Amino acid sequence: MSRTTEVAERVHRLGTGWVNWYLVDDGGITVVDTGFPKYFEQLPALLASMGRSLADVDAVVLTHYHSDHTGSAERIREDAGATVHAPEGDATGIRGEAKTPLPKGLMSKAWHPMMLSYMRHGFASGGAKAPAVSEVRTYADGDVLDVPGRLRVIHTPGHTGGHCSLVHEGRGVLFAGDALATREFTSNRQGPRVHQANEDRAQAAASLSRLEGVAAEILLCGHGEPYHGTMAGAIEQAHSH
Repeated sequence: MSRTTEVAERVHRLGTGWVNWYLVDDGGITVVDTGFPKYFEQLPALLASMGRSLADVDAVVLTHYHSDHTGSAERIREDAGATVHAPEGDATGIRGEAKTPLPKGLMSKAWHPMMLSYMRHGFASGGAKAPAVSEVRTYADGDVLDVPGRLRVIHTPGHTGGHCSLVHEGRGVLFAGDALATREFTSNRQGPRVHQANEDRAQAAASLSRLEGVAAEILLCGHGEPYHGTMAGAIEQAHSH
């Protein structure tokens, strides 16, 4: 089931109960991550409800190269004429120039009924055939992107080597991608936690220290509900899990 909700001032969540992606309305439009390929139609529908159109989308900012985050990026780039921004460490995977590894732990949990349901949803949503993004502009740790919302980049490797989180300073929002999750698929437990499947779990846990001092009150992840509170509190919960 698709859904769109406003989760912060002029910040909208798109996606399903499995995967989130986001829209920032700051004069122009920035899309943060893009869900699976078949999630695309959620975007023009949301824009129409706002009195906007695809022509208002200036930028797509991707947090990493997995297909549940990049699936609609090429179509948005083509249909909206938007610039796609990608972390420099994951750019070759996003452009389809290098094979991207499966996160450790994914296949070992594939037997679980909820994980099987998620994987079936991913296949049905086009995740196995997500198109590469033919043109990307890379960004690096510490950059402030010249996109609507002026997102600040924090490199948070572990889930992937190039994974980055993004901060909207003006709205007090941290887009954590898969550096954190607020839902655990195999148990359906809620609350901030390290993602269940990572290329390097120890590094993913260590990267949380880079988010602890972020001045944000709303945490938005690729999977799970928004978290409201300090980022220090979110990181403490993540470590406890």
